[in-house]
Formats: sequence, structure tokens, C-alpha cells
Amino acid sequence: MKAVRSILFCLLIGTAPTAMAQQVGRTDTVLTKRGASTLITSGSPITTFQIGDGKNTDYDYRIVDGNMAVVRAVTASPKPTNLIVREGDNIHYMILTYRENADLSKLKYVLSRKAAGGKETAMAGTPEPRHGDKDSGNKNQTTLKFPEEDESAPLISVDTVTVSDLAEDFRKDSKVNHNYEVKIDGVSIGYAKAMTLSSLNYFCFHIRNKNNDPYEFVKVTLIHKEKKDTAVLHTMPLLYKKGPATIEAHGEAQEVFVVPSRTFKKEDEIIIVLEPAENKPQLVLYVPASTLPKYMLTK
Repeated sequence: MKAVRSILFCLLIGTAPTAMAQQVGRTDTVLTKRGASTLITSGSPITTFQIGDGKNTDYDYRIVDGNMAVVRAVTASPKPTNLIVREGDNIHYMILTYRENADLSKLKYVLSRKAAGGKETAMAGTPEPRHGDKDSGNKNQTTLKFPEEDESAPLISVDTVTVSDLAEDFRKDSKVNHNYEVKIDGVSIGYAKAMTLSSLNYFCFHIRNKNNDPYEFVKVTLIHKEKKDTAVLHTMPLLYKKGPATIEAHGEAQEVFVVPSRTFKKEDEIIIVLEPAENKPQLVLYVPASTLPKYMLTK
């Protein structure tokens, strides 16, 4: 498919919240500011640091002591672009963007750290127990700490016109499998269907809002949990989303999320996490991979 990078960047920026400064974890957006430098550090030496297509003139950078990168904006109004960093065995795909009024405390990012003995620390992926919900795919509800995006997943640009048309057709006539539906505080999300097409996985979910106020989510995370190692969670990069980010009062909507294709074993699980705009609990739904079409499964 022909890459339409500029549209993809806008989509990513619209759905990915800024990472907290100095927090080890999944970093989506790196901020820059006029008159100040952004500091990015890692536990392993940085071997690749690419802004845009490698010829971007809006930003300048230098690598210090092997594992620190200093980035600064060099034009008055730099445009958002992608940032790819390889450090050790990790590959980070992020959005680099400019904020005129960004707080200085938000200009520091830690991609990974070294633990005792010189080994790189693992990203957090262990759920923290929260109040239970018997409808959550027979699982207790959790507040999840996200792992790094799976570095084995390819960095993909998508033809958003084609993918949008496919996603729109896919979300039509989708019925919820009520065996895999979670309900919290008047809002529910249920699994509808999935498919693989042209190296992309499409997942369709149904969101229903029974409250008197609109429900808005600011972030969606799709995770692959393998049975062979339940301590490891693979975050699947969100390439495209079709459907509203706000569900009106007493409304409902079909949402399609597009990620790079990967195969699953029937004992695995797919986890979707919705982060609400306000201070409300996450919606976390566990879907057994055995409910997916058989061609998406491997032995």
C-alpha cells in the first residue's frame, strides 16, 4: 500500500497522549519547546536516532555519552514528525512535536533503565488488582501498566484512504458477543469480530453508554497476552481507528481498531484497554483468541 505518512502522524497525535516526564514505560509523544532542549535517555547505547525520513530540517539533535540524545527545534513552527530510536534490543516509534508552552519538566524522557548487574529493566506489564467485574470476560478488572510496544512488530505506514473504507465496511452489521463484554459505571465494551487483510488485523468492538453524560476516551491500547508466558504483554501499535472518540449520552457506536497483523494461539488472549478522558476507571476487556477466525490462529 502507498504510505500516507502525514495523515498517519495526525491520527497518532490525535489518539496518543503525551508520556509523563522521567517515567519508564510506553512513550508515545516527545515534546519540544522553543529556547529549550529535550533530553531523551536510555539504559542501552543509542544506535539509531532518526527524525522523519532522516532529512528533517525542523529539528536538530546530538547524542551524548552514547545513551543520551538532546533534541531542539530549529525553526519557528516545526511540524510534527515521527521519531525512531533503537537502543540495545529495543526499537521505539514515537511522534516528535512542538508545544510553545510546554512545561520544562515535560522535556525529559527515559526509554529504559539499567538494573543491578547491567541488565536492562523490563517494562511493567503486571496488572494491579482493582474492584472485580464478573462480566469482564470471566476476568477481574485491572488497572494495567503498559509494556513497551512489541519491537518485533514491523513499523508500518498505511494507506489511510483504503484502510478507512475497509474499516467502515467492517464495522457495519457487527453484533456483540455478550460472553465477552465488560460493564463499568454505565459504560460497556463488547467484542464483535476480527479479520486479517493485507498484513493488518482489524478488531471491531461495540461501546454502549447508558449514562446521562457523554463518554469520551482519549487512548486505546490493544495487547496480546501469550499463554506460554503470562508475565509478558505485547502491545500492538495502533495504526488506524474508525469510529467516534465520544459516545453520546444513551448512545452506542461500533469502533474498529487496526494494528499490524500477527498470529495468535487459541490459548492466548487479546486485551483492549480504554482510557477515559476524565478521572474514571479504565475499561479493560479480555477476549480469548479462540473466538477469532481460525485463519488468525496458529498451533
